[in-house]
Amino acid sequence: MNKQGSDPTSDNGKNQEINSTDLTSKSKAQDKTNPKKKKKKNLWPLKACLITLVLSFAVNTASELALTGAHIAIAIVITLVIVMIGVFFDIIGTASTSCDIQPFLAMASRKVKGAKTAVKFAKNSDVVSSVCNDIIGDICGVVSGVCGAAIVGNVTGNVTGNFSFWFSVLTYAIVSTLTITGKALGKNYAVNNANKIVFNTAKFISLFSKEG
Repeated sequence: MNKQGSDPTSDNGKNQEINSTDLTSKSKAQDKTNPKKKKKKNLWPLKACLITLVLSFAVNTASELALTGAHIAIAIVITLVIVMIGVFFDIIGTASTSCDIQPFLAMASRKVKGAKTAVKFAKNSDVVSSVCNDIIGDICGVVSGVCGAAIVGNVTGNVTGNFSFWFSVLTYAIVSTLTITGKALGKNYAVNNANKIVFNTAKFISLFSKEG
């Protein structure tokens, strides 16, 4: 009797089944040996809440103590200082999101003072922006409103009527205008000088840090 030749089609099919089985077993083995890393929980909202609570309490307490029975000139100076602090930190926050990290990496490789801190600023620009623009900026906005109310109280006193009303409106309008205009000018400056601002800020902070 003639021997029947082997069917190449069936042989190929068996080889494919064996290969697919091997790949499946290998993938399962890799899944066991290399388990997926657990995603880190984002605790920044909670931290931001605590930071805001502490800073708000401290700044509002200090402003209330400073404004209680203070002369109108002191109240005006405190208001201007609070507005300038808000604008200053808004500039830093905007610069951190607009800067280029490459020059800082090059300076860090040459061990330039403040470069490592600048790299951290650039890599964590979202956190820096949240702290400077949102937390400190909003606190300064609230406190400047309190200062404006103190100015109104010192000027109007027990006066009622149209003068008290219009002076109150005018004072709040001036404080808001100074804040918004300052931040608008500051943002434009921050975008055009982002690297310079971030590096100078990082250089100042590095004075209190060993890392540089």
